[in-house]
Amino acid sequence: MPNIFEPQNPPAESSPPCFDFSHVAGELEESRKRLSAVFDTVQVGIVIIDAESHTIVDANPKAIEMIGAGKDAVVGSVCHCFICPEESGHCPITDEGQRIDNAERQLLRPSGDAITIVKTVARVKLYGRDHLIESFLDISDRKRAEEELRMSEERYRDILENANDLIQSVDAKGNFIYVNNAWKRTLGYSDQDLASMNIFDVIKPCCQSHCATMFDQLKSGAKIPRVEVEFVAKDGRSIILEGSINCNTSDGQVSTRGVFRDITERKQMEAELTQSEDRYRKLFENAPEAILVQSGGRYVCVNKQACQLLGVERPEDVVGQSIFNFVHPDYHAMVVERIQHIQATGEPSPMREQKIVQKDGTVIDVEAVSTGIVFQGQEAIQVIIRDITERKQVEEQRRELNARLEKMVEEKTRHLKEAQAKLIQSEKMATLGEVIAGAAHELNNPLAGILGAIQMLRSNALAHPIDPELMEGIDVLESIESAAVRCQKIVEDLVRFTTQARCNFSDMDINEVLKDTLEIMAGPFEEQKVKVKLQLDPEVPRIEGDFVKLLEVYVNLLQNAKSALPNGGRIDISTGLVKKYGEPLQVSVVIRDNGCGIPPQNLAKIFDPFFTTKPAGKGPGLGLTVCYGIVKRHGGDIDVRSTVGKGTEVTVIVPVRQQKGGTYQGS
Repeated sequence: MPNIFEPQNPPAESSPPCFDFSHVAGELEESRKRLSAVFDTVQVGIVIIDAESHTIVDANPKAIEMIGAGKDAVVGSVCHCFICPEESGHCPITDEGQRIDNAERQLLRPSGDAITIVKTVARVKLYGRDHLIESFLDISDRKRAEEELRMSEERYRDILENANDLIQSVDAKGNFIYVNNAWKRTLGYSDQDLASMNIFDVIKPCCQSHCATMFDQLKSGAKIPRVEVEFVAKDGRSIILEGSINCNTSDGQVSTRGVFRDITERKQMEAELTQSEDRYRKLFENAPEAILVQSGGRYVCVNKQACQLLGVERPEDVVGQSIFNFVHPDYHAMVVERIQHIQATGEPSPMREQKIVQKDGTVIDVEAVSTGIVFQGQEAIQVIIRDITERKQVEEQRRELNARLEKMVEEKTRHLKEAQAKLIQSEKMATLGEVIAGAAHELNNPLAGILGAIQMLRSNALAHPIDPELMEGIDVLESIESAAVRCQKIVEDLVRFTTQARCNFSDMDINEVLKDTLEIMAGPFEEQKVKVKLQLDPEVPRIEGDFVKLLEVYVNLLQNAKSALPNGGRIDISTGLVKKYGEPLQVSVVIRDNGCGIPPQNLAKIFDPFFTTKPAGKGPGLGLTVCYGIVKRHGGDIDVRSTVGKGTEVTVIVPVRQQKGGTYQGS
């Protein structure tokens, strides 16, 4: 289709004009050429559309370029196929009567995509028909730039609003222009609060003068790279901030921008660290133990106690020296191993004993524990050393004492064996005495009859005349009488020998008697699987008693308890102090077993001589009788309580002090 601005054949006139329009035609031709040049070169897309058919009748090169199709494909096509997304019959201009002037629209392209344009539509009449002249400008780059700007602003706003630092903008009068969320969250002020506030309302009074000076300096062009200030939060808390402030001038208006970081917690930690360092320094300097810090194999710091331990006057005499100067040569390898262990694992080295050499050459025993630390920014090892020379001496004394005690124990054991032998002998003699006493009773009667018969025979013989045969018989009677009298005398001597002697009292510990008793009975108890629980009251006082005879009492009682436990069992032994109103202090020994028990009919006879429930040959039944007599001679008593099938409890009570008149031998 020819250019709409090219000359067209005018319709035939019925009669020629009556005047000359040649100069007008020339001007029109010139105007047409100018318009055609503009139409072809303008950087705005222009299309001319038949308003009735919506057919594109012409398009300039820029429009063809923007549409992205050849001019032959564009011109003659319906506009809805390219430049207008509306469907046929819904044209905003011709069908809906809209006016489009610099309106943002979408330009369709054959590829199916669209570009954003600004379009203006004008209605004109060409060659007697209504036409639409649409001009449009590609604003895709501008829209992309606007979108990028919008996203950049959103990112900037997101950074400001979500930054952990406090950001503020203040005008020249100190009124707030902007604060971010972190600022409001930290100080607790709302937008309504800030609308009526000034920057100096939140600056702590002690900092206001300094801040005013800084604002004046900023206005004069000075730069302040770092500032520390205290703000007052809404709840009255003091917030310490650190940051930077700069000045901004826009359109002749001066404002300041500030970016701050809340360092309140850091300041508190610094204060606590300072206090901690002060406490550590005082602890280090005044510690009762020697503390040394070494790095790189040399001492870098020591306290006063370390100086005293090493035998030097000042820390300077140690600092800088090799750690091996004061370590005994025998322990150099151990020290190296401890250092390597700490450096490799970071764990403290456990307490170990070693020797160190003082400045004057004296070797002392110490124990040391080491741990890794950081000293003046360098890795170091802290060693705490304790002088154990006195402890070593005490340990040596204790070893010597233990040796003496062992010797005393050996001597005590020997005495105990002697006492045991005496006890066995005493028990043997007691048993023999009872047997002899019984036998003497049986022998005295026939001996008395024999002596009586001899006297009667002698009287009868003397009544007859004396002859040699009679004298021979009298001599025989005298021999018999002499033998009988001799037997009677022997029986009397045996009875006198077996009579119990008086007790020899001395100062003694009843708990020690029981310990010795258990040592004697340990073997029989172990053979019979009898378990013994000993509960000795350490508060029980020493008593006046016969050690050997009381030992005999407790051995007899434990033997009886063992006999009640043929299949093994348990025996409980305890001591205690007995206090009764109006009576002297007494000591009790309770022996309790869980054996078969004593029948009630036998309980009243257990102290009778020769009473026994053992089989024949297993004992004469004198044990409890002897025990009873010994306890009674001590001024004490024995109480026996028993339940068949549950066990027996024997309580022996003796006074702490004997009444005057007893045979007492002080220890």
